[in-house]
Amino acid sequence: MPTLYLLRHGNAGFGGPAQQDQDRSLNPAGERAATLVGRYLAQSAVRLDLVLCSAAQRTRQTWALVAAELDNPPAADFDEALYLCSSAALQQRVRALPPDAETVMIIGHNPGLHEMALFYSGVANGDVIGQLLLDFPPAGLVALQFEQPWAALSQHGGQLKFVVTPRDLTSM
Repeated sequence: MPTLYLLRHGNAGFGGPAQQDQDRSLNPAGERAATLVGRYLAQSAVRLDLVLCSAAQRTRQTWALVAAELDNPPAADFDEALYLCSSAALQQRVRALPPDAETVMIIGHNPGLHEMALFYSGVANGDVIGQLLLDFPPAGLVALQFEQPWAALSQHGGQLKFVVTPRDLTSM
């Protein structure tokens, strides 16, 4: 069954007037949160086949910190098109995923990631869907599992397995 992990980048600094938004780096809280997400995935024995990552500095840093906690992480595909990508464009990208990639992570930005998580969320217990409806904070992680292949995914076609936020991980 295909599984999709959606990870929002960690908290980033505000940058400055001469700095492009894509060049903003994680702040210390964002670095800690990304490391916690990586540890959570490692403890959950998640094995990723493919990672698609926005080319923005803060998403690259998020992946580097997550990957540092994993055994044998795949190389990420850093893609300019994922920078502030809309939910509709993300959905097209997911439907075009290779069929042999069973477990995929996308690291990107809101509002696109949050909207896509809500679009695909079908089956879930009330607490999990309620948490996703409220917020998708920096370094938030969502897992969706599907019965169909990537190319056949449709609205509400996924089972929302979990939503994890940095706040959840600091209390573990």
